[in-house]
Amino acid sequence: MKSRKADQNNGAVERLQRELRARIAQGILLPGEQIRQEEVAEDFGVSRVPLREALTILADQGLLEHHHNRGYFVAKRMPEELYQLHCMLDLLETELIKSMDWPTKDEVSELRSLNRQMTALANRPDWTDMIALNRQFHFKVFGLSHYQLILREVERLWTMTDVYIAGKLALVESRLRTIQEHNEIVDALAARDKKALAVATKVHRSNAAEGIVPLGLSQRSRTQPADRKHVR
Repeated sequence: MKSRKADQNNGAVERLQRELRARIAQGILLPGEQIRQEEVAEDFGVSRVPLREALTILADQGLLEHHHNRGYFVAKRMPEELYQLHCMLDLLETELIKSMDWPTKDEVSELRSLNRQMTALANRPDWTDMIALNRQFHFKVFGLSHYQLILREVERLWTMTDVYIAGKLALVESRLRTIQEHNEIVDALAARDKKALAVATKVHRSNAAEGIVPLGLSQRSRTQPADRKHVR
């Protein structure tokens, strides 16, 4: 009986994490917004115990911030933090791309199917299902790598930037450009063309960061005062 109750609690915690991530990714919960625990518990029909556990996990992952005596808030990233996240993703995703195996025909078909589903939603007023499809697309590509530790870290970093990616996709031109860039990535994978794949993924990452990471920040961040020395 005790084991069954524990399983139910674990299931509730996982469901709450999934649903809260979705609300943040879709912009229902915005950066800086407080998580109103009573309302969330009532919405999902759970007690405060699994909810607090789910909130603690999401805070540990960097998606939420916990302020003592105030509660949990959706993490709000400063421009410098967004730049650092972009740098880490750039490096780690590049390693995943370099280490991946070429996809099978079935895997290429799955990627094309995901992009077709995104295309069907791109011009609709309710396009928000594209957010989950976009994530599925990318992690199906990243999943071709055998670098599982890097993959898990990329998943964690993506969770921290989901809300900003969702804001980017709110623009119809960005949605259409994303679909086109996905097509170019899949074409390169299908052709087993390493050079084309490297170019396509680099362009896609750069365009995804545009408007999220402020222009010029990378140059300012690389500029060090004259009296500072790097440790070699």
